[in-house]
Amino acid sequence: MKKLALLVPIVLALAVSACNSGSESSESSAGSTGGGGVEVSEGSADASAGGGGSKGSGDQLISSQVPQVGPQIVKTATLQLGIGHGSFDDKAAEAHVVADSLGGFVVESFASQGSGKRIAEGSLVMRIPAESYDTALSRLRGLGKVERLEESGQDVSKEFVDLNARIRQLRAVEAQLLELLQRADDVPAALAVQTQLSQVQLDLEQARGRLQYLENRVAFATISLSMHELVAVPPNGGGFSIVDAWATAGSAFLTVVGWIFIGIAVAAPILILLGLGFLAGREVRKRLAHA
Repeated sequence: MKKLALLVPIVLALAVSACNSGSESSESSAGSTGGGGVEVSEGSADASAGGGGSKGSGDQLISSQVPQVGPQIVKTATLQLGIGHGSFDDKAAEAHVVADSLGGFVVESFASQGSGKRIAEGSLVMRIPAESYDTALSRLRGLGKVERLEESGQDVSKEFVDLNARIRQLRAVEAQLLELLQRADDVPAALAVQTQLSQVQLDLEQARGRLQYLENRVAFATISLSMHELVAVPPNGGGFSIVDAWATAGSAFLTVVGWIFIGIAVAAPILILLGLGFLAGREVRKRLAHA
């Protein structure tokens, strides 16, 4: 009983330390290599678990349990294409085929109408296996004229190392708390252990969820593809036919005639006033001559 009473505060302190170890593991790994950061955290996890043995056996345990984490890169690309007039539906279908044939999938798509009351532009967001990223991008570029291409890669290797170290530490503390909970023979001690156990399990699930999210982002690259139809160019290079010339001339003639009528309508009141003034002046001169 006395031994259990002494163990409760020690394990609770370890549990609080494990719950707050996220930022501490990031700081410790910042000053060391990826493998070194894992080994230090693993050592603290083993200490939390209360494992005994010599230093040599502890080193052997660490080296056998710590995974070698290689470069973990999140790849993303944004591609904008100009495609032929009236070919949007076919090109969008080809983009779907590219994703499906490489083991990827489309997670989001959008399309809108052009001036001709039909679908003429849109975008797709695809997730492609990382090993097929270059192949997919090359095939998508062949669908049309490349107008914009942006690629980026985010190295999340350090976060991988930190999360794996924290998960191992939280598992060790969880095992201690579960054992201590079984050995608790009074309600206050059981409640204290249960409270810390719930927090440790919550932190453990959050760390696992974040690690799973990063693994998915690394395993599948994201390609955002946008396409729009280019303006159609006449086969004769834009020259006018005779019919087009007559139509243009007729339109210009009507425009000129319309402006003439507008000018006459604006000037008519002024011309009428001038005419009336001229007639009045002429009548006045006649009367003065007869007088």
